[in-house]
Amino acid sequence: MEIFAAYSTAVIALLIFVLIVLLQSALVGASKANAGLTPGSNPAADYDNSLYRLHRAHQNGTEIVGMAAISLVAAVVAGVPAAWVNWLMVAFLLTRIVYALIYARSIGRPTQGIRTGVFVAGWVILVLLCVWSIINLI
Repeated sequence: MEIFAAYSTAVIALLIFVLIVLLQSALVGASKANAGLTPGSNPAADYDNSLYRLHRAHQNGTEIVGMAAISLVAAVVAGVPAAWVNWLMVAFLLTRIVYALIYARSIGRPTQGIRTGVFVAGWVILVLLCVWSIINLI
């Protein structure tokens, strides 16, 4: 796995994000049980409900973790400079941490607020990795 050595910071950032999503899963499960919700059910869609916000933050993490992993692997395979990939994946991790905190704490408006801006920042990072990978592969 020598190919990944130069990208170890990026891989670690992705793994930390995976651990965060797994932790969110445990927190959501425990919170649902405490609220008397059955497994697999969803809390009522109410941004004033902390369980709903935690549930949605976790769902969003599960939705994007695969794209982050594919973007990272593609960048490594395509030979995108390791320093850039490492920096971008750390920045992505930071956006995801801030995003989860904003969502869990209900900071800003439910739509088109600071949470959306932070989400878009992380999204743009993955788009950059994908486009850079495609350019390198052409």
